[in-house]
Amino acid sequence: MVLYIVKAVIFWTFVGHFHALDFMYPPESKTTKEGTNIQLSCFISGYVVDEQYLSWLKHGTKIIEGKDILQDSGLQNRNIDVLITTTTKVSTYTLEIPTVKKDDEGDYACAIFQDGSEIRSKTGTLTVYQIPDPIYPICENVGNAVYEGKVVTLKCDGEDIDPAINLTLFKSVTNINIPHTEMLVTQRTTPIIHSFKANPSDNNAIFTCQLTTLADSSIVRNCSIGPLNVWYKPSITIQHSGTTLSGREAIFICQTNANPPVTEFIWQFDPLLKIDRYDIDDIGQVMRILRVTIDDNGLIVKCTARNSVDQVTYHVTMKVIGRPTDQGSNEKPKTNAIESTNNEKFKKKSISLSVLLAVVSVLVLVIVFAIIIPVYYFCICSKKEGNVVAQPEVYFEPQDRLTLPMPNKRHSVLWRRSFGAQVPTDRDVDAMYLEIQSDHYIFTPDSRCNTLP
Repeated sequence: MVLYIVKAVIFWTFVGHFHALDFMYPPESKTTKEGTNIQLSCFISGYVVDEQYLSWLKHGTKIIEGKDILQDSGLQNRNIDVLITTTTKVSTYTLEIPTVKKDDEGDYACAIFQDGSEIRSKTGTLTVYQIPDPIYPICENVGNAVYEGKVVTLKCDGEDIDPAINLTLFKSVTNINIPHTEMLVTQRTTPIIHSFKANPSDNNAIFTCQLTTLADSSIVRNCSIGPLNVWYKPSITIQHSGTTLSGREAIFICQTNANPPVTEFIWQFDPLLKIDRYDIDDIGQVMRILRVTIDDNGLIVKCTARNSVDQVTYHVTMKVIGRPTDQGSNEKPKTNAIESTNNEKFKKKSISLSVLLAVVSVLVLVIVFAIIIPVYYFCICSKKEGNVVAQPEVYFEPQDRLTLPMPNKRHSVLWRRSFGAQVPTDRDVDAMYLEIQSDHYIFTPDSRCNTLP
């Protein structure tokens, strides 16, 4: 009986003890990047009496016992911290790893060892993202010059890490009116290699290799290749008026696009033209036929452009039309667009000048009739005698006159002194007299209009 009681006490003590030291929460799975600090924690229900009962495992192998780091754990000299906090109901077992490395990645779990038995928690996975080295990406430059049609190979290196970096190759062209950028290739392996045949549109193109990573979205790094120097033979067009009127001058411009630049221009004619019939500028790019005749209709004009890569020839056929007298008709000859435009501008200018002259003439006539003629009429007619003037109720009656001697033969001065009386119309009212005196100085010889007060 006593033995049975002892066995029962031991059994219930053993069961109660392990029930108190059960895991509430296993380590949480986490993802971090290299160089950061990380914490992994296990939560245990119950009070932990001896820290040696606890341990950390990685991939099922014990690496820490209590707070002691084991020799084969790979965590020596890493400033690893192991913390145990406990209360009557909950205990926490924490592993702190500073400056995480890629080697720290793995499955972590906690274990409780007691009385020869082991209880393990579920595992939590630690994922460590690697950061690419700052030297990447690395672009390999192309040679100094690439000939048209040759294969060009572009190479951009990155670092082989986890997660894999993303490399993208862009092409930018800036020697056109509207800069253009296009994506050529993108991949998550290294190196990135792209090959193509060089053509004139690739000249001065810049190729950019861009590196990004899932580990850190803020990391965007670039390296560049170029600008690419593509050598190609000239491409030619001849600019001319199209149709030329007989007797006028014809101008031909040999326009080229080449790399390296054109070093020589050669003009040829079929049939041949005498040397005094045409003129070429110093560069050789502009040619003028000085005196075009109707016989030049159908003349083939050739321009040959040469650079260090190759030479190319282009030709146009000249079209000449005769003057109306030469053709014996009243049909108006066709001219080129530039000549027609100039004629229209000249006509518009002539019309505008005629309108301006007409407006000025009208304004002059208005001034003459509105100002000069009335003034002249006033001066001539103001001295006419014999006009009957009505006598006002208030009038001036001259009383005496004094004529001064003549100053010279050309001038005469007349001095007048007048007195007047105001006579009321009502006889019943006492008369009131007001003496009014006025002096006049009259300058008469040169003009009858020059009377000065």
